[in-house]
Amino acid sequence: MPLPDDRLQDRSKVLDVPEAVLLVNPIEPEFKGEVDDKYEYSSENQNLRVYGWICMDPPVGFRQITPSDEFRSGGPLKQYLTSHVGPFCLALKPDEPWKKVFGPVFIYLNSLTSNANEDPSPLWEDAKHQMMTEVQKWPYDFPASSEFPPSDQRGNVSGRIQVRDRYVIVKIAFRERVLM
Repeated sequence: MPLPDDRLQDRSKVLDVPEAVLLVNPIEPEFKGEVDDKYEYSSENQNLRVYGWICMDPPVGFRQITPSDEFRSGGPLKQYLTSHVGPFCLALKPDEPWKKVFGPVFIYLNSLTSNANEDPSPLWEDAKHQMMTEVQKWPYDFPASSEFPPSDQRGNVSGRIQVRDRYVIVKIAFRERVLM
């Protein structure tokens, strides 16, 4: 990911879309000639369980963990923004005409010893482990909103969907926890 200073006027050229810039003189030469915009840092709902950064000196991880995507609209293939150049981690809710709870999301910080030369990959593995722990805890029991039904007021739906057309038959089995 380019650095925030790479978006300054002397290091980049603003393109037709204001949030997109051409990196002409980035701090890290490997990014020269690339276009950077906020849409580079997005992911499909189905893959948005854990994301964030690792700082190398000292080795510290910053992650956003979303144990459930039940508050998101658009299905598993809908893309949402995750990060932005610089120390920004996004949790966005588009304008929607109905009332609902956004989140909760879990912010997770982890660290290694202060040795800057230490391999930071255990931070990512630890964050993925914590994400699985949070998924198992879902639904959380601490939200106090009447719009967020507690676990004992939710139900499960399971079944099969079969789509037949003249070219293909698709069978999908599912089991979902739903709000009541």
